[in-house]
Amino acid sequence: MQENDKKRKQIEKGIVAGLTSASVLLGGTFDSPQDLINNDKYKPEAVIEKVLNEDEDKQEAKQKNNLKEKFRNLVYKVPVKIRTYLFVPLWFLGTFLISLTDLLVKVVLAPASHIIINFILHVLIILGIVVICIKVLFPDLPLSKILNKRTLIMVIIGSMLLSLCDIFMPMVWDKYKLYRNISKLVLGLVVILIILKPFIKKKLENPYTYEIQYENEILG
Repeated sequence: MQENDKKRKQIEKGIVAGLTSASVLLGGTFDSPQDLINNDKYKPEAVIEKVLNEDEDKQEAKQKNNLKEKFRNLVYKVPVKIRTYLFVPLWFLGTFLISLTDLLVKVVLAPASHIIINFILHVLIILGIVVICIKVLFPDLPLSKILNKRTLIMVIIGSMLLSLCDIFMPMVWDKYKLYRNISKLVLGLVVILIILKPFIKKKLENPYTYEIQYENEILG
């Protein structure tokens, strides 16, 4: 029974995903329901192949247009009744999803883009410094052991703290912009030292070992 339920759920998810993808394709390809139903006035664009070299952007645009034309021709081969009663509702759904995505990008993602970029930069910088420091302490320790779950979680938390500083600190500290770099440097060093603490501790206990005991597991 459980296997049948799992298969049924997988089939349902597949159907939903397929219908959603089809609706987005229809919404992005056809300008209106009338354009979807009536293909009497539709004339496919002539595709002229040129031997001359073209820019990559022009070639990509051509490929997209060709795919769009092929999809339109494929839809127009479907009977009108199916297009009217099935494809038109899917077109409305696809148009709504496309509009909602555009709205989210403009309202949510665009203003937060610099925060996301700063967070990614913080992650890369802290992770790079941590990996270099651990490799100096334990040259034979493999990268898979260095990038353990604790290290990655701490890097993400530290990067979030550094990013949040840029958002909230100016609200409570007027001179934060003047001391921003120093403040983030100090906080970054604290985060890095916390991450490196078990590695440094093991190195101080036994300078000649290349193994680290962490959470009842030998690392290295």
